[in-house]
Amino acid sequence: MSLTRSRNSQHKVYIPASARESQYLLAKFYLSDELLDKHSHLIDLSLEQPYKEFYQTLASLFFRINESLDLESGQFIANDKFPRIRFSPEKLTPTTDQQLLFLYNPKYHHSQSKFFDGGKIAKKITLLFLANDDDIRAKSSVFHKRVKQAIAVFSDEIGLTKTEVRVCDHQHLTYDLFAKEKGFNGTQAHKLRSMKNRYAVDDLALTDNTDYSTYAIVDLPINRRMRSLVDIDESSPKAYDALYTRIANAFISSAKKYHLNNGAMIANGLIPIVRRSDEEVVKSNGELQMLGYNPANHNCGYLRKWSDNMLVDTVQFVFVASNGDKTSHGYGKFLNQIENALNATAEQLNIVKIKEEMVIRFHQHMGFFLAE
Repeated sequence: MSLTRSRNSQHKVYIPASARESQYLLAKFYLSDELLDKHSHLIDLSLEQPYKEFYQTLASLFFRINESLDLESGQFIANDKFPRIRFSPEKLTPTTDQQLLFLYNPKYHHSQSKFFDGGKIAKKITLLFLANDDDIRAKSSVFHKRVKQAIAVFSDEIGLTKTEVRVCDHQHLTYDLFAKEKGFNGTQAHKLRSMKNRYAVDDLALTDNTDYSTYAIVDLPINRRMRSLVDIDESSPKAYDALYTRIANAFISSAKKYHLNNGAMIANGLIPIVRRSDEEVVKSNGELQMLGYNPANHNCGYLRKWSDNMLVDTVQFVFVASNGDKTSHGYGKFLNQIENALNATAEQLNIVKIKEEMVIRFHQHMGFFLAE
């Protein structure tokens, strides 16, 4: 193999053909006094549910605009819950005190739903657009354009200033690192170009003020074999500290070996939420573990967040890309490094690849204000 070809191959990652693709966009805006005043004729404070007609009217408008643009899966959220989206062969929408979890198969499941309490005024409204297609990643710019058009029309109709509307485009690739060991032999090659570069090919220009973040979250189930790696004294107030320390040492040493410098291990029962932030942020917010990273910082190190008196079902590893992890080709090299680090971790933890799994969810996100 020539040197040039060898170098190019370093920037491609070969993931299982069974990998699942997903894309969704969010438009978020706060319910300011000015906006509520514009729609005061829809609000009757003498009623038991004074805001019901207001929410119903906005939701109906939202669905009507989506229908005109052939957007089949829109969700109107006005209950201040955090939406999370995952693939599922069965369509479900479980809720918690803080979260709305949308489980669906983009090929087959379509819906438009509204979530609000007419008796309460929400802090903000979130419009969620779920992609529906066979080849989501290849068609992501087309979906982005249609959604952005829908948001612009909706904003004009309700009298929103476009600088008030924050738009986020989220894309995931999800797969089991050990799919091949389980008999899934097909692969697909990706260079994992940045969203900006992929969209530019389709003549979709993004503003200079767009924020980008790229990261991976990996689920490691804690089964009986994993628990047997150390002696656990259930009567101890720190019963699981040795187990989590063993896992953390394997994870962090492997990550450093493959020159991955930003990340975290989470084993406290909270859901890790990674966001771009000028300053490093580590904050527990109810059910969520908020992690803020600045892509300009290359060496943030590894955060360890676990509850040593709690046995979790799943430990989660987080890898966050800095600006230096993006090559001229994209993030293929970065994901290769992640896979190498995880395989090294698996070896240290004696993982049985044919029976156990490490599910990688590779995220590419962008955010911008509508008027920019």
